[in-house]
Amino acid sequence: MFDGSSSHCLVGKFFTNSTPPSAADTEQTLRKQWVLSGDMTVKKLDDGHTFLFEFTQKNDKEKILKRRPYNVNGVLIVIKDLISSDTIDFTSDSFLVAVVGLPLYLCTDDFLPTLQSQVGDNNAVFHGMSNNNRFIYLRVDVDLKKPLRPGFYIGQNQNRFVGFKYLNLGDFCYNCGIIGHVREKCVQVKLPVERALNATSRTHVYGPWLRHSSVETSCQINLMILPNDVGECEKSLTYPQFCIEVEFKMLAVCNTITESATTSISRFRFPCSYLYTEIESTDSIATSKAYEVIRREIYEKTPSSLGYVRHMPDVTESLVEELKLIQKDKFSCDDKWLTLKLQIILQYHLTHVDHETLLSIFRERSIEREIEFLIKKRVEKNDNLLSLSSWEDQIREVISEMGFTRYMHHSYVSRRANKAMLEAIQIEIASIRCTVPADRSTVCGLKRFKVLGPDMDRLEPCVICTEEMFLAEEATSMPCCSHVFHSSCIEKWFQVGNKCPLCGFMLPSQK
Repeated sequence: MFDGSSSHCLVGKFFTNSTPPSAADTEQTLRKQWVLSGDMTVKKLDDGHTFLFEFTQKNDKEKILKRRPYNVNGVLIVIKDLISSDTIDFTSDSFLVAVVGLPLYLCTDDFLPTLQSQVGDNNAVFHGMSNNNRFIYLRVDVDLKKPLRPGFYIGQNQNRFVGFKYLNLGDFCYNCGIIGHVREKCVQVKLPVERALNATSRTHVYGPWLRHSSVETSCQINLMILPNDVGECEKSLTYPQFCIEVEFKMLAVCNTITESATTSISRFRFPCSYLYTEIESTDSIATSKAYEVIRREIYEKTPSSLGYVRHMPDVTESLVEELKLIQKDKFSCDDKWLTLKLQIILQYHLTHVDHETLLSIFRERSIEREIEFLIKKRVEKNDNLLSLSSWEDQIREVISEMGFTRYMHHSYVSRRANKAMLEAIQIEIASIRCTVPADRSTVCGLKRFKVLGPDMDRLEPCVICTEEMFLAEEATSMPCCSHVFHSSCIEKWFQVGNKCPLCGFMLPSQK
């Protein structure tokens, strides 16, 4: 059927019961998706559903096969390697599938066979985890003749749903879950298949939540002036400066329900003169120094695990203009320090299924934070660290107090208690072997001072918290080596050790 003489060829066939996209749409869409390093020629074959693609560069062909699947105007096109000696099966395709809502204690190699079985491919390959550890990715061969696998239940009472999301899924039927037609043309069932969503409601099994695609988002930026609390220290400044605190707030919206999570990221400062100091950026466009500083602090230094930045529009230019207005209207001739809070509110519009999944993730992270606090507290008190039953009881108590009783099943509590016990023992052993608290009277006698204007320019960031020294903060200087840290940071440090964090200079140990 095909001329397979060229090793640089692929063949693609639309998997649909309807009229496939035109040849022009197919070539234009796939060129955009594939971003070729060389060129390609496209030939439409006689059946109208099948296309032959020939590439000038072999690496283009290999890249395309690795990144399947693809769709044109929502219609799946199954791409296969062209091997003339074999019959090509266009009823299966390779998908990247995200496993969503899997508890952390099940994210292990031992659970991979269960995932393979549930997703319908015993040879599914682990493909990594998302930056924020919310998803596990599997490379899966999907049988297109069968309904998509939506996910599976776990837990002692089978009351928690772990979902599958398919990248580049395109159109499929929300009634029966089969790719190749949509609900309006489904003849297999009259009513959509349903499952339990939570303890009080149900949902359709198949819907847009099976697509792993960009979430609809909106972004709001608030820049607020904070009270000036640096007092007389402001007089030590030789030039006017902005001090900006950055706060991200995520709002997950589902119909009339809104869940929020707030994370403070960092603080940064820069001279007001940067607003008007032009520099040439990497793309040879003149921008201000302030533009470069703000963009670096918001977009480059934000931890990728938060997942916020990829959904944000570039607001740097508008912030620079707003800061110019603030300087003009709010700075008097005597002002040299203006503290602002930059609040970035990202609103995610979710389906009810994705919202329920997000709630599960939030609950699990909340439980983890409380268990970490419990471990720290018990290590400090040396509270019977080797009693597994004690750990299990206290973890049940934590979960119960938080109202998350659905996480109380034995397998979770047992695994987490065992892990908590091991973590506590490791912390205790490390503390015994490696650290001796510093003498309290010596620590109290260390030189302390208020950070002034010149200090901010000469001092390095505190290596304990990695933040800069800001105006009017209290800093502590070490004897002999003269290394400087935030007072609050170094005091906590010397509660568990007696060495300088930078050079190892030793203070007298606590007797």
